Amino acid sequence: MHLGKPHSRVHKCYFALLPGFQALFWHRIARRLLLGGWNFPARLIALMAMYLTRAELPPTSSIGPSALIAHATGVYVFGQVGARMTIQGDGGFGGGFGVDDIGAGPGYAVAGDDVVIAFGARVLGPVRIGNGVHVGPGALVTFDVPDGSLVLWDRPRVIKGGAKTAPPSQ
Repeated sequence: MHLGKPHSRVHKCYFALLPGFQALFWHRIARRLLLGGWNFPARLIALMAMYLTRAELPPTSSIGPSALIAHATGVYVFGQVGARMTIQGDGGFGGGFGVDDIGAGPGYAVAGDDVVIAFGARVLGPVRIGNGVHVGPGALVTFDVPDGSLVLWDRPRVIKGGAKTAPPSQ
C-alpha cells in the first residue's frame, strides 16, 4: 500500500487511525472534559478508548504535548509525564505502587521531557524520572532516575538443569 507523500491526506488519515494516535486523541478529549468538571463523560470516553485501543490512559493522568504511543496494546500511563514521551507496547508508567504523593497523585510517578519507555518496561511508584531518560526493554524502575540516564535490566542468567523436562511418554 502506497501512502503517498508524507503530508498527503491519505498519509495523515492512515496515521490518525493507528491505535496509539487514537489513544492519545481520546485521552486529550477526556482530560479536557475532566478538567472542565464533566467527570462522568470524561470517564466514559476513557473507558471507550481503552476498549477501542487497548491502552489505558485515564483522564486523571497528565500527558505532555507531542507524546507517542508506538504500539498501544498493553500500554498504561498513570501519573504525570512531560513533553515528547515515547512509550512502546506493553510498557507502563505509574501504577499506584505506594502511598506517597510527589505531585501526580498517591503512588504515581512523575517524568520529565523526552522520556522513552521501551517494550515491556515499567515505572512503578512515586518516583521521579528525569529529562531525556531511556528505560530499556523489560526494565522495572522503582527508584528516582536522574536526567539523561539509561536504565537497563540485568542480563538474563542461564541456570543449567533448571528447566527439567518430563520423560517422553510411551
